[in-house]
Amino acid sequence: MGTQTGSILPAAFMSIPISDVSPIYSEIIGFIIVIIFAFLLGFGATLAEPALNALGITVQNLTNGAFKKSMLMYSVSIGVATGISLGIAKLIFSIDLATILLPLYAVGLILTFFSSEEFVNVGWDSAGVTTGPVTVPLVLAMGLGLGNAVSAIEGFGILSLASICPIIAVLTMGIIIQLKNKFSQKEDDVTSIDPNLVAQKEL
Repeated sequence: MGTQTGSILPAAFMSIPISDVSPIYSEIIGFIIVIIFAFLLGFGATLAEPALNALGITVQNLTNGAFKKSMLMYSVSIGVATGISLGIAKLIFSIDLATILLPLYAVGLILTFFSSEEFVNVGWDSAGVTTGPVTVPLVLAMGLGLGNAVSAIEGFGILSLASICPIIAVLTMGIIIQLKNKFSQKEDDVTSIDPNLVAQKEL
């Protein structure tokens, strides 16, 4: 399925032998459609991963509900989908993998520095979902099929991008949760000290 999808996707923006009506759209619109399709495919495939569901339950329990299961699942899914989209763009435009991958890892390391240990552990472990039984066959097959169709040198590199992007997504969400908790704690401290603020809140 993935190979067939990958081999037919270029028909959206270029002429290929297996499609008499290709290109179906103009080049720019075709590129956009292919990348959006890759995003949606990655998002859906990741949500279907059994390991992600188990990880979400564990994280929700460990963080006492601060990091909800649904929040983790959507963060990881969006991250994987973004990584797959970048990987598809890499194949189409023949971009060097290191050009995309190294800056993303730099961002991941910076976010790691500012994150708490629990979110760092969850974030970097979340990349393991890209090795699941649903995502890998689809992504690899689609990448190879698309790579062959557009005559790319190689169709690999998509999974590496699909691994770092969910890490960035989860770490970012973790930092947002940390900041939110700090602000709410400060607000609680202020209201406990100033009785006037408590009275205003009650009104």
